[in-house]
Amino acid sequence: MGTSSDGYTVRSGVSGQATELDGAGDDAGHIHQAILRDARCARDALGGPEAAAAFDAFAAAWLDDASTLRSALHELAGRVRLAKGAYAGSDHTVATRTESVTVGGDGVTTMPTPVGDEYVTTMPVHADRPSVLRTY
Repeated sequence: MGTSSDGYTVRSGVSGQATELDGAGDDAGHIHQAILRDARCARDALGGPEAAAAFDAFAAAWLDDASTLRSALHELAGRVRLAKGAYAGSDHTVATRTESVTVGGDGVTTMPTPVGDEYVTTMPVHADRPSVLRTY
């Protein structure tokens, strides 16, 4: 993690994001609990039977949404953690396999590679092309 002279902070990795998703899921759970607590109000405190019925419908919808959000955010945090583990394993495998690669001879070269009596090169081929201006 690094901080620039402007005060911006750069974070890498996905652990922080998974923790934030879990925190958001916890917040949705707190909303759920707050709605449950407020749903127990007396009908008169809500302004009478009609207002109480409207509040009950509103609260029921919010309870469903808050519960769904809580579950989804916690599930997503778990999946982010699983993905992190999978990528860490893949990164380790790639690093291990890369270290085991050997380069024959003296190492990497820019010289042409011999193939039989000829050479293979990555240098551009210059071909003689007739100019279209020769006819003028």
